[in-house]
Amino acid sequence: MSAPLIRTARLLDLVPFINSHQGISLKDLANHFEVTTKQMSADLMTLWMCGLPGYTHLELMDLEFESGFVTIRNAETLAKPRTITFQEGVALLLGLDLISSSLPSDRQDLSAAIDSLRQRLTAKLGVPVKLSVVPTTSAGILAAIADAIKEDSGLLIRYHSIYKDEISERSVKPIDIYESEGHQYLRAYCFTALDHREFRVDRIDRANPTIVPVHLETPNQVLEKIKFSISIKSSSRDVAERFGISHPPIGESVELSSYSRQWIERSVMASGGATSLSSPSEIRSDISEKAQLMLNRYKQA
Repeated sequence: MSAPLIRTARLLDLVPFINSHQGISLKDLANHFEVTTKQMSADLMTLWMCGLPGYTHLELMDLEFESGFVTIRNAETLAKPRTITFQEGVALLLGLDLISSSLPSDRQDLSAAIDSLRQRLTAKLGVPVKLSVVPTTSAGILAAIADAIKEDSGLLIRYHSIYKDEISERSVKPIDIYESEGHQYLRAYCFTALDHREFRVDRIDRANPTIVPVHLETPNQVLEKIKFSISIKSSSRDVAERFGISHPPIGESVELSSYSRQWIERSVMASGGATSLSSPSEIRSDISEKAQLMLNRYKQA
């Protein structure tokens, strides 16, 4: 905003603030509004000449600040803070909806207070319908994870793995939650894989408390990461997001790793020629055979 608009907004905010902080020092008032005492004195002088039409001493605001302490009278018309903008109101409504959806069932008092405030904001803004926002992650799942971390207990989750493109149930012990590139991830020890794993929280569609195993049998096969290399033929957003490469180097080979052979095959084939698998040779052969099989089917159609 330009300087005149900033000052006008400050003047409008000054009246209700002083009205609720009678006798505040000029220095504290200037610090609160982040201006110099000289600027604040100029603002108060401007307010001193403002009031209702008629502009006599009966209609003008009565300000006292020469002693270094500020009081105000005859300012009832501006006693309330400025009205929020439509955009600010919509943001508040969406925020209230998110808070309401994450409240535990035993906090009906907070739920009622939020509903009351939401109704008043809706009427004030003139919004014809209830605004709501749908979080990507269930509040119940987040609460279950938080409880498990706090109590150092286990969870039985149902998870959609993009590596194998399948839904599986896993027994895990949550460690913590972190956020990266707009997504929340759960760090946990997976008793199914007998190793630490990371799960994208929005791909968990169920999470129930479970007893953490004490004695574990050694599985037939311990999952290990498969190292592979791809050659970047053309740069695209899909390649960057699929393989987690910030700036795909065209014409160069990139070393990566994954727990799933199926995911490597599907990802390379889904890149549509933007990448090619350099190694390992056995996965490269499988991709070649599957690609040839699809081409043969197209020819038969």
